[in-house]
Amino acid sequence: MTNKLTVFFKMMVLYMMGQVDSDLSATQIGEFMVIEDYVSFFAFQQILYELEQDQMISSRKADHNTYYHLEGPGRNALAYFGENLQPEIRREITDYVNEKKWETSHESAIKADYTLNANGDYAVRLQAFENKLPLVDLTVTVPDEETAMKVCDSWYDHNTDIYAFLMRELL
Repeated sequence: MTNKLTVFFKMMVLYMMGQVDSDLSATQIGEFMVIEDYVSFFAFQQILYELEQDQMISSRKADHNTYYHLEGPGRNALAYFGENLQPEIRREITDYVNEKKWETSHESAIKADYTLNANGDYAVRLQAFENKLPLVDLTVTVPDEETAMKVCDSWYDHNTDIYAFLMRELL
């Protein structure tokens, strides 16, 4: 793939990420880029890798998926060069995002992820949003990755009950 094409495809990914208020999974982005036959699966993976290496996006793992977040340098590149994408491409991306909007808004409502702490424990971050405003943002520490994954899964399954319990106990 030529350098100009790589930059073009990177701008497409950044433009898509700039259209939503939440992180996007590799699957969500790839569904458009690969299935619409812009790039191969391997080229798509390389594009994500390079964008992350250039600190234009960052990634996090949650619920057995990798989610990508548009970072400041990516936003700057988009602000300076986003208009260089052809209007047809921008419209196609916008239409795709609007068609899939329910998926991104649902995924942004409940989030759970974990990271390894310096001491070997895992910090599990549990979040719930309503109308893009935080309802709960809770971090708990657990001893191992298996427990961290279970806590994340439980949060997705029982977040409403846990929120109700917290409010009952706190009020």
